Amino acid sequence: MISACALVVLAGCSSDAPSAASWHASGSGSAQGLAGQGGGDPIAHPIAAPGSVTPSAAASASASPSASASASTSASASPSASASPSTPGDSIIRTTGDQTVALTFDDGPGPDTPTILKMLRDQGIKATFCVIGQNVKQYPQYVQQIVADGHTLCNHTWNHDEALGKKSADTIRADLQKTSDEIHKAVPDAKVLYFRHPGGNFTPLAVQIAAELGMKSLGWSVDPWDWNVKKWQGQQMTNHICSVVRNNTKPGSIVLSHDGGGDRSATMAAYKTLLPELKGKFTLVAMPV
Repeated sequence: MISACALVVLAGCSSDAPSAASWHASGSGSAQGLAGQGGGDPIAHPIAAPGSVTPSAAASASASPSASASASTSASASPSASASPSTPGDSIIRTTGDQTVALTFDDGPGPDTPTILKMLRDQGIKATFCVIGQNVKQYPQYVQQIVADGHTLCNHTWNHDEALGKKSADTIRADLQKTSDEIHKAVPDAKVLYFRHPGGNFTPLAVQIAAELGMKSLGWSVDPWDWNVKKWQGQQMTNHICSVVRNNTKPGSIVLSHDGGGDRSATMAAYKTLLPELKGKFTLVAMPV
């Protein structure tokens, strides 16, 4: 007998997936995560943080599909030496800064991490994993595999505290340092050069402290809200992820998805279809280290 989750993974994106895609705005009003789109990752990721709260309201605006996509000649090519912020003076990276596309996966490592790692390995694609310290402590072997496969690591805080940026400098610094230290327990020579604030709730202080610790702040430009299992489940979620990613990814995009924080079988099913599609249209890269 095949479980419901297994059916989702086997099914992939439905051919009748909706063509319309939506951008979602954070209930907190933060637009730090997206480049010029009032969006974010307002999460109630059901990670190990039971106090997380789903935003009470989310605005959405229709987004048009990209007019054209550059053909990829190499799925594992490196992006430009340094990814640039999308606007002058903006210290949060929201695009790759060139024609490449970066896939990023948050809130792991977790039980679904090996699945996405195998799919990426089979396609010869490199990605970026924004890992949570307490999950690194639980699954150090998955962090070791992420690094062994040539992917980039990003510090996503110790326990996904969305309000971390509003706390004291000492508290922020201790949280980020503790997370990086845990990563280095698993992989002593790992480079951790990026920081992503939970919920996209970057604050100037958090960005500054991350920089002091040698990390650039990493936002995104495409967000399928795959964490929101209260809104979509199963094949509906898989179709939604496929629709948003297909319709909004363009050269320079940084795509946000999740390999941790709960059951991500719908995300895994979506990327089973999306990875070869994206590989055929774009040069897919990990953020440079």
